[in-house]
Amino acid sequence: MNEYIQSWFAARSGDTIRLAQALWEKPELPMAEFSACRLTADYMRSQGFQVRTYHCKDDSLEPNTVIATWGSGKPVIGIIGEYDALPELGQDACAVRSPRPGAGHGCGHCLTTPACCTAAVAAKAAMEAEGLTGTIKFMACPAEESGEGKVYMKQRGEFDDLDCCVSWHPMNYDLTPTEGALLALCNLDLEYTGKAAHAAAMPEMGRSALDAAELTNIGVQYLREHVTDDVRMHYVYTNGGAAANVVPDKAALHYILRAGTLHSLQNVLERVKKVARGAAMMTETEVTIHVRSISSETFIVHSFNRFCFESMRKVPAPVYTPEEKRFADELYRNVMGKEPAGDTIPTGFTTPTGITGHVMASTDVGYLTHDVPTCRLFGWGMLNGVPVHHWGIAAGVGTAIGQKAAVQAGQAVAQCIYDILCAPDQIQVWKDELARTTASDEEFIPIYPGQE
Repeated sequence: MNEYIQSWFAARSGDTIRLAQALWEKPELPMAEFSACRLTADYMRSQGFQVRTYHCKDDSLEPNTVIATWGSGKPVIGIIGEYDALPELGQDACAVRSPRPGAGHGCGHCLTTPACCTAAVAAKAAMEAEGLTGTIKFMACPAEESGEGKVYMKQRGEFDDLDCCVSWHPMNYDLTPTEGALLALCNLDLEYTGKAAHAAAMPEMGRSALDAAELTNIGVQYLREHVTDDVRMHYVYTNGGAAANVVPDKAALHYILRAGTLHSLQNVLERVKKVARGAAMMTETEVTIHVRSISSETFIVHSFNRFCFESMRKVPAPVYTPEEKRFADELYRNVMGKEPAGDTIPTGFTTPTGITGHVMASTDVGYLTHDVPTCRLFGWGMLNGVPVHHWGIAAGVGTAIGQKAAVQAGQAVAQCIYDILCAPDQIQVWKDELARTTASDEEFIPIYPGQE
């Protein structure tokens, strides 16, 4: 590992831990990461970075996005951080279910921004010490969980100047560059309007918005038989009426649709819209369809992944105490109801395999990867075998287990940045591979929120 990065983290790893703890203690939902934004911006300013903040969706609102830059000239290397939480996953940092009210970091984003922003600062220290030129651009991005933050940022042109980009996201397995493409994703809101009436005395006078919503969901269930294996369709009711003795005149659904490509996703979206309109016609109600956001699949640059893999292997894996391992085992038992079959804390490295299949998850990093060679490091920080988006994850990342992973991941990202700066000619190789990867995607057109 670069000696200056190593010495920086040896002296300043407490910065990563303090930031991680602060974000974990105050989880904020997508588009409302106001405290996290202020905390991150203040820290990056204190480290000599030029900082801009804004609300990615609405300039009239308090900022939720941080852009911190240092250096000058080419290459411009992006570093991605995220810091939003998930609803109803508040949890104490303990091995049993002990809920806190409100949101919780069930996806580990309280670790992502601290690791990646301190990686930027450590890389800056190495650049200063060795006289390396280039620009570091750290971006703390909101609303990854709703799949829209980076979509708005792309719309603003925030990624246009990047030559390549590196990020880390905690997962429940060993650290590795993500070699499988993540799915394209759409957030869809369906709002139904009917006519209220007394449900017993005059039901014939009512037109149930709830019936329309339920028929939509039935239609989508039948649609599942006629889509490709990569498609995922899941939903929640956001409004289902207020009283059982009143025919509901309002009902609403929130759908998340996923598919292997943006083109396939658009096809699925149109079919779901038809189902929603058909349900409204059947019930004599009205439906309003709103596409909240669409993000594309991710595009993988395997040569860049292999380069970053060699860089991150220079960094030692996290080391955990017997007490931390016992905690992890106990949490696993309480979550899964069985004994762990192996190590519950991932601490190693997994070699990229050139996988071309899909990872059955999504991220708003998708549009970025279409234009910029991007390496997504996944791994460490979460307990092996515990489901993601679960209270068990929120508990684990709030302990030293998650914090140690963030420190080591920060070193890995910083080492990647340093090695890129030492081999700038490689960037064109990665750009060429990305161009070949996307060459057949001639009709790729980003879809921004509000467009249909």
